[in-house]
Amino acid sequence: MNNEKKISRRTMVGTLSLGLASTALAGPVAAQNAPQRGNAGRRPQRTVPVFNNADLYGADGKFDVEKGKDAILELCRYHRYPIYPGMREKLFVFDYGLGQFTTLGLACVMVVNNVAGESSYMMLEIFLLPNQMLPEHWHEKSEKPGCAQKNEGWLIRWGRSYVVGEGEPNLPPEVVVPKIHMNGEVTVRHCVVADPGDFVPLTRLGSRHWQLAGNEGVILTEVANAHDEKAVRHSDPIANAAFLNG
Repeated sequence: MNNEKKISRRTMVGTLSLGLASTALAGPVAAQNAPQRGNAGRRPQRTVPVFNNADLYGADGKFDVEKGKDAILELCRYHRYPIYPGMREKLFVFDYGLGQFTTLGLACVMVVNNVAGESSYMMLEIFLLPNQMLPEHWHEKSEKPGCAQKNEGWLIRWGRSYVVGEGEPNLPPEVVVPKIHMNGEVTVRHCVVADPGDFVPLTRLGSRHWQLAGNEGVILTEVANAHDEKAVRHSDPIANAAFLNG
C-alpha cells in the first residue's frame, strides 16, 4: 500500500516536471509567434483612415447614407469604439444638403431623449470624421410640451474637437472654417481645444456654437435636457433649410 502511494507520488511529480519543462520550452516559441511591437515595446501606430467625399455620393450626386455609415463605422474601428449590435441601424448621418459630407456633416446615435419637463434628460453620441465640421447652430425655446430650451455640454471620448462658441475670438491657426459653410464665415470664434476626458459646456442658453474635428476625427458624448430638433437653427441658410425639412 505504501509502495503504491510512493509510486503514485513519484509518477505525479515526474508528470508535473515534464509539464513545466514543456511550458518553459513553449515560451520562446509563443513569443516568436506573438504580434510584433514597434520600437521601445510600443505597438505600431495605426494609420488614420482617409475618406474620399466622392465615394460617398451616387452618380446622381445624392448622398449615399449607407456609405456615410460605412465611413463612420470605419472611424469607430480606428478609435476602437465598441460597435455594438444594432448600432448601424441607430446611426444617423446627414450632409445638410451641401454635398460635402467629409467636410461638413453630422453623424450621431441618440442614446436617450426623455421629454419630462424639468426632469428631462438626453444623451447623444456624435461622430465627426477627420477635420469635419459640425455647422454653426443654436437652440431656440421649444414649443414641444415638456421640452425646455436646450442646455448642453460635450464630453470628448476619442480624438480631438475644437469646440467653438461665444467669447473672445481665439481660433487656433489650424482651425479653418470650410468654404462650404457660408463661404468660410461663422459668427462665433471662441475656441476650446478639447481632448479625451475634457467636458465643455454651452456658454449660455441660445448661444451659437459649432465644432471642428482634429486630424484623427472625434467621438464625443453630448449630455443635455431633452432635445427638440424643430427648435434647432443653423447660421447657414442652406443647412438650416435642409435640417428643418429633412
